[in-house]
Amino acid sequence: MTLNPKRTFKKISSAQFVHRWLMLIFAIPLVIWGFTGSYFVLMDMGFIRSDHIVVEQTDKVSASSVSYPIMQVYQDFPEAKKVTLKSLLQQTVYQINLPGESVLISAQSGMQLDAISEQQAKTIAHTLQHQGAISPSASIATANLLTSKAPSELASRYLPVWQLVFDDMAKSTLYISAQTGSVVTKRHEYWRWFDLFWKWHIMDYDDGETIDNALLFYSAIGSFIAVFSGVILLWQRRKRYS
Repeated sequence: MTLNPKRTFKKISSAQFVHRWLMLIFAIPLVIWGFTGSYFVLMDMGFIRSDHIVVEQTDKVSASSVSYPIMQVYQDFPEAKKVTLKSLLQQTVYQINLPGESVLISAQSGMQLDAISEQQAKTIAHTLQHQGAISPSASIATANLLTSKAPSELASRYLPVWQLVFDDMAKSTLYISAQTGSVVTKRHEYWRWFDLFWKWHIMDYDDGETIDNALLFYSAIGSFIAVFSGVILLWQRRKRYS
């Protein structure tokens, strides 16, 4: 049996052949795009970003609680990039941002305070337990001090931090600076799923940041040709459905 080159070329260039084989090749990416895209659409972005986890009440700083003048702070810390007066754990403190680190000093005595302890970090975390945020019935399952290696969901510039994981359904996680007592970021399982699905969606399985990678580009082109050939095939067979 001899092959007819013209007949073979006509067959492989037909809409039916192109559509069938390209859909077999790109079926999985198309399903993943549809599934992950649906998750992005159905989930509220504010919830994903943990915007609901906020401090319910902020203590006001009283002028009577400040005995150490701001000018003295700048004299003691001439390299200070920023000085913030705030209330922390029912104490008025100065947060001083220095090159490479931050420190806390008492707004009354001017004495530098120790780093945030585990118990202090837990106390700060409990202030974020209220309706609409982390469930008041949730307990802190683990508390770890991270000093040298940050997880993928946390920028290393925030180290050292306390990682506090709650035992609620979403495994809500707070990262509290061991230097300043500030909540530097908040995470939960729905955000982690979002991050994973984003990597799948843009087909960047490393860090999920390269949206213009070659794999996504050629997969998108191939999928478009598969769908377009399907439209041509449907047009060619329109008489069957009329």
